[in-house]
Amino acid sequence: MGRLYVFGHNGFGQLRPDRSDNFLVHPVELEATEPDDDGDAVVTMVTASWSSAAIFAGKTVIMTQGFLNAKSHQFRKFETAAVRSSVWTADGLVVVREGGECVQVDPCTGQQLGRWNGPDGAKFTDVVCGESTILALTDTGDVTMLGDVQSINPTPLPVHVGENVKAVCCGKEHSLALTVSGRVFSWGNGSRGQLGHGTTEACNTPQVIEALEGVTMVTIAAGGWHSVSVSACGDLYVWGWNEAGQLGLPTSKHKTGPSDGCTTCTDQEPVSDMGQQGDNVAEVLVQATPTIVDLPTGQEVSKVSCGSRHTAALTKEGQLLTWGWGAYGQLGNGQTERCEVPCTVQFFKQRRVTDVWCGPWNIFVQVDK
Repeated sequence: MGRLYVFGHNGFGQLRPDRSDNFLVHPVELEATEPDDDGDAVVTMVTASWSSAAIFAGKTVIMTQGFLNAKSHQFRKFETAAVRSSVWTADGLVVVREGGECVQVDPCTGQQLGRWNGPDGAKFTDVVCGESTILALTDTGDVTMLGDVQSINPTPLPVHVGENVKAVCCGKEHSLALTVSGRVFSWGNGSRGQLGHGTTEACNTPQVIEALEGVTMVTIAAGGWHSVSVSACGDLYVWGWNEAGQLGLPTSKHKTGPSDGCTTCTDQEPVSDMGQQGDNVAEVLVQATPTIVDLPTGQEVSKVSCGSRHTAALTKEGQLLTWGWGAYGQLGNGQTERCEVPCTVQFFKQRRVTDVWCGPWNIFVQVDK
């Protein structure tokens, strides 16, 4: 049985509805995930918006908390049909059920409010969203764009990637797709280099990221305006906006050096060579081409998740690294300063982290009991 810890923005009670703290700078256990009499409180998935969170215990129990029914610090718990994917949209909570249905549900009761039809009878397997885009993945490896669920017969529109896709994700204004063969495609707004094509131009249709060709990728993630992928070897590639150090690269506003960068984190040892070069480091606000980020010696990444302007990586050894914007304590290091290189969250060094999910301004972490 695992335990769930939370830290970061809690202004609406989306992390701990029972606490009035606007933010939590240290990891705090979410006691609502304690097992009930049936012992089915294993957290399998978390999805968070800027004001709410949905925590899935097993596949059929959903706990929602935060801003619900126009009130903050709310908590609801209900049972539903088995769920395999979920996302908060501007209109509420959307889930993909085990049977392949994609539906909008009431976040307080789980009641179905609307349903999308799969293209040509295909079943949905995943759903993600950006600021104005909702994408769904089908069991045939196709990406579709969902329309207004309240419209008559809301059939999704196809997004032509050209290969079978196994994962999709969205930033604020851009989208990424990971194919079965390990290639990464991107499209949308590229104003901050988040598409990885070497420019800041927009791209209306999915285009392969040439700089990653020849390297097999196994997972992808998108922040507000930055993108991340992990290779089969556990290397971490980043590109896009780096205004708060969310790429793990030095910024012109807040240079990484001996008295800065990771010195605001609880892990005082710089984990990147850039952290020892002081004012001689290259300043990076926009990284329009993917680049590898240095990690602690011997560390390999198994999963990555992105907030609006921060990033979290889970290593194969079960350690958690965070970096980027930290104004709400979302880096989990007890500070509210940014951190421009990946730093180990000390709280979890004696624990084994098994999963991580970022909200826009916070983080949810699952650990072995």
